[in-house]
Order: sequence, then C-alpha cells, then structure tokens
Amino acid sequence: MASVLYASARAVSMEKTLLGEDRLKRMIDGNGEETLKILSEVGFGAGESGQGEIDAVSSIETARLCAFIKETAPDDKTAKFFLYPFDFKNAETLIKAKYLKTEPDLCSCGLFDVKSLKDKIFADAYATLPTYLGNALLAADKSFVDKTESGQYINSLFTKALYDELFALNLGKSYLGKVLLAKADMVNIGIALRMRDFDSAKSQFVHEGTVSKAELRSACEDDFDKIREKFRFSDYKDEVFAALDGIESGKGLKDFEKMRDGFAVKTINKNKFSQEGDFPFIRYCFYKLADIANARIILVGHAGGLTGEEISERIREHYEG
Repeated sequence: MASVLYASARAVSMEKTLLGEDRLKRMIDGNGEETLKILSEVGFGAGESGQGEIDAVSSIETARLCAFIKETAPDDKTAKFFLYPFDFKNAETLIKAKYLKTEPDLCSCGLFDVKSLKDKIFADAYATLPTYLGNALLAADKSFVDKTESGQYINSLFTKALYDELFALNLGKSYLGKVLLAKADMVNIGIALRMRDFDSAKSQFVHEGTVSKAELRSACEDDFDKIREKFRFSDYKDEVFAALDGIESGKGLKDFEKMRDGFAVKTINKNKFSQEGDFPFIRYCFYKLADIANARIILVGHAGGLTGEEISERIREHYEG
C-alpha cells in the first residue's frame, strides 16, 4: 500500500484525465464516432474505435482504475471497499457456472486472482475466502442441490454478503464509512419500494444503515402520502420522492436508481476542493467510476439511436471540471 500523501498526490495528478462537463456535453451532442474521438483526447479506452468496441472501452478503463487502486490505495480497507464488488460478482457468476455448466464471464479487476477463485469455488474450498463470501457460497450450494435456487435469491445472497463484508471493515466515521451507510440505505429503500411487501422484502435487505427497519416497513406498507411525510426530513428525501413520483407516473424507479448511483459523487461535489487526508484519492476513484458508467451510457445511447436529450436523462452525477 502507498502512503496517504503519495496516493492523494497521484490521484490529483490524474484528475486532468477525467471527462468533465464540457467533454460529456460534446459526447452527448455528437455521435458514436465523435464520442470515441473525444474519449481518445484523454486516452480513455486506449483509443478503441468502432461501436463494436463499447465493451472493450469500459473494460479497459475499469481495469486501469482497478490497477491504480491496487498499486496506490493508502490502506487495505480502501482497496477492499472499491475492489470487493468485483470479487463478489465473480463469485456469484462462478457458482452459477458451477451448477449450470456455463462458461463464466469474469472480471479480473478484483483483489482475488480469478483462476484461483474459480478453483476454490469448483472445489468447495471456501475456508480461505472472506467469511461472508464463504457463507454466501455455502448457501448457494445448498439452494442448487435442493433445487430451490432462483436468480433473485442467488443475487440477493451475494449482495447481502458484500455489504456484510464491507461493514465488517469497520470504516467508522470516515468518508467511505458514510458512503457505505448511504449505499446500504439506498439499496434497502429501493427493495422496499419495489416489493411493497415487508415480509418478502426483509429477507433481501442488506446490512442496516441509517434507515431503520421501521422506516423500511413504512416504505413497504404505507400509502405514498405517509411515506413522503416519513421521509420529508430525511437525507434521502429527494431520492424517495423521485421513486414515488416515478411509480405513480408509470416510469418506475429509473430516476431513483439514477440518483442512487450518483449519490456518492453528489456528496463529493459538495466538498470537492478538499485536499484533506485520503479524500483526493477517494474522490478520484468515484469520479472515474462515474466517467466509465457515463461513457458507456453515451456510447450505448448513440448505438441505439437515442437523442441527446434521452441520453442526458440517463447521465449519472459526475466530475464537473
């Protein structure tokens, strides 16, 4: 692991490669070819060209970011916070491949070597894996053997295990700790509003954040006016109200999910000039993840014939420049 000073200095030096408001606007207003040209201005995607390379552009940039995190993260907890999601997704993919006899599509961006992870999962050798990941694999094994598995159940197992593992890092009142609480809250609010049945939803809730089970029960069972009143003074008022408006208008949770995905960056933007401690490193990582997501949204949008306005509606919170 690098020192905090070195990690933050490296991150600050790399912020010049972020897309920023102007580049994103030009990408949205242009077409697929123009978007790839703009991305190449900052070396995004190693100059990949052609609409058939959308996946390659995302994969290359994700791999670069993960390599940066592995090499430069100021501590082990920070590295795990950003990289565990790739490991847990790989594990979920592998357990399905193990029983369904499919070829797994894996990402090499996590902390664990993918070949070693595959060997352990196919050999039922979970002892050296993180505790909650091992527990999820055991539960998934049982569901496949008992033929009670479903896509939703398996996904829920690994999502819950990921959050349990991240909370076990004891991030406390650090910035990442606050982000983790918010991410858990948003996941649980989304589950509650999507299912609207507390008995069904409670088995899918991840580790409790700041939103209590009583509040989640309200989101499952109360009418929308009561839910609005319950969350009127919450940090998540805008997100909950957007979800309820979307459900009532027939749009579903699209706006909520967009706001959920951008919540960490939205928080960063309120304090974006801070140079304290490891914040510059964390700030860059979240900004880069947003860039990767938005570049893909724009490329897929152009490939699908969406208008600039339609693409803009899908863009997540991002580095403003």
